[in-house]
Parts: sequence; structure tokens; C-alpha cells
Amino acid sequence: MLDQTDKTLARTRTELLTTFSAADWESYNHLVRWLRDSDVASHALKVGDDAPNFLLPDADGRLHSSEQLRRNGPLVLSFFRGGWCPFCTSELRALQAAKDEFENVGATLAVVTPETRDFPRQLKQDLGLELKVLSDVDYGVAMSYGVLFRVPDETKAHYSGLGFDFGDRHGSPEWMLPIPATYVIDADGRIRSAFVEPDFTIREEPAQILASLRQVASKSR
Repeated sequence: MLDQTDKTLARTRTELLTTFSAADWESYNHLVRWLRDSDVASHALKVGDDAPNFLLPDADGRLHSSEQLRRNGPLVLSFFRGGWCPFCTSELRALQAAKDEFENVGATLAVVTPETRDFPRQLKQDLGLELKVLSDVDYGVAMSYGVLFRVPDETKAHYSGLGFDFGDRHGSPEWMLPIPATYVIDADGRIRSAFVEPDFTIREEPAQILASLRQVASKSR
């Protein structure tokens, strides 16, 4: 398993792409092309929008509200596909490594996955995460942010062939996934930074998130 804690996510992405099989490349190109042609990302919330409120359970079943999470400062909210996705686990490790820096500027970090049941707890244990991993149990939060899409049949067939059952992992017969997205939301609930990328292999670097947080902090003084 790759250890990217001392690398940029861009470098880790390059390394992970070298592990793709021909079938992985075909599925990847199809999905990204489909997402771009469908213009799914145009529905995502943008800078200046009000962030929807939510109430979601964490990996241990405790409920967290959006108001509570941004009570003392900005909230970094990152949507990821699941613990089965190596680009997601790389991102989560990088966020874990940057967590203290985020907290030093008064921010709270929470990550949101469509996975339910024991999957989030197992993910935290496997990766040694201290992050708030929230389960979007009915896809409602990803939908309210406009980053949710129904998995196309070709992609569903590919992931099924790899042994992934999103219906089981999500507790829903509908195979839905979020576009990976990271938002910085200020204490008033306004979106101050939005990173939404249909190419699931590309994630926002923690250094970029930290720069956004510092901008929010400087404007609130």
C-alpha cells in the first residue's frame, strides 16, 4: 500500500494510475467522460452559496449537526466515494496528516461517505483515522450539495466485477456516488471555497484547503 503522507496527492495519483489494468483505464475514461458530458458538476453548490444544514451519524453512531460542526469556526467538509477507493483513502490519509494545521486556524474537519453500517468504523480503524467520518445514510447531503450522481451501468458492471457491492455498502438498492468535493464553509454557513472535480482521481491538496482557511480567518478579523 502506498504511503503518501509525505507526498502531494498529485504525486500519489500518478503512482496509483500506474497500477491500473486495461479494464480500469477503460472504466475510468468512460466514467469521467460520462460525468463531463452530463455536466453533473454544474449542479454543485458554489462559492457564495449557503451551505445546507444537515444531521448525520459518525462512525460510532453519534449525531453531528452542521451548526455544531461550525460553531467555533469554519468547517472543512469533504465528500468521498468510500473506503474501497484508493484515491479516497489517499486523500483521507493526507487530511489526517493536515488535521492539526486545520485545527490551528480554528477549523473543524469532517468527511462524508455514502457508506453505512460498520464500513466507516472499519475504515477509521484500518487507516488509523481520527477524522469525523459521517455517513450520508440516504444520500441526502450529497444530493443537497449537488454532487451526487447515479452510477452508470458500465461503471456498475466494472465495480461489480471487482467484487464491490455498493447496495450492500450504502444500504440502498440505488447505486449512487458523490463526485469528490471539498468545501470550506464559514461559521455563518456560507461556502467560501469549493473544489468539485468529476475526475475522481484528482483531489484538493490539503495545502490548498489550508490557504482557503487562512483567507477565511483573515476576513473574519
